[in-house]
Amino acid sequence: MTPRSGADAPEPIAATERPGGSVRDGIVASLALVPSVFVYGTVFGGLAVQAGLSVAQVVGMSVLVFAGASQFVAVPMLAAGAPALAIVITTYVVNMRHYLMAATLAPSFRGFRRGWLAVIAHVINDESFAVAVARSRPPDARVYLGSAAAIAGAFIAGVVVGVAIGGLVERPERYGLDFAFPAVFLALVAVQLRHRADWFIAVGAAALAVALALVLPGNWHIVIAGLAVSALGAAILPIDASAGEEAR
Repeated sequence: MTPRSGADAPEPIAATERPGGSVRDGIVASLALVPSVFVYGTVFGGLAVQAGLSVAQVVGMSVLVFAGASQFVAVPMLAAGAPALAIVITTYVVNMRHYLMAATLAPSFRGFRRGWLAVIAHVINDESFAVAVARSRPPDARVYLGSAAAIAGAFIAGVVVGVAIGGLVERPERYGLDFAFPAVFLALVAVQLRHRADWFIAVGAAALAVALALVLPGNWHIVIAGLAVSALGAAILPIDASAGEEAR
């Protein structure tokens, strides 16, 4: 599809002026994910306490870091006495996918002040990103903020509960609670697979990540597979809905 230019091109508008979405919409759209996010927050809180972290450390990490996957990675490293630099680098690698999400969200937040952008950047998460992108492209800033509020609240509430009952559930995998984390991501992917190209990208990403995990140490398979499949998706997927209709 040939991009429009000159007088035919629409004027860019800030996300705060874009109709069709609200903070409430984001909260409502995220309600189906809240129970699972609460559960894996609970699992994290319990595991962190059992690993020897204090209540203040667990809750403080969840508020100040707010990155479920990297927190799960960091806790056993802290318990094993790993060097601080190794923990920082490892969690940084796990969270490198946030660069991709932030790049997609950035145009929607161009009208926000720098101070607010710092707060918004802190609450970037997979669930809210998927909710916002599934609703509209480009994502609506207000929908994203509503979703982020719901997800952050559910996770931190779950952590608090997990800290309180952490000693009561020593092996959460016995009850299937460890599946809450991957279950959320499977649910997020499922609602995005609407066309054959989407399935091709998703299956390709899974196959590549599994293959890399078998040969690479740590979490490099996440980073490499994410970057490779993102490049592939940019090359073969249509830019917008109208382009998608023309391609089909």
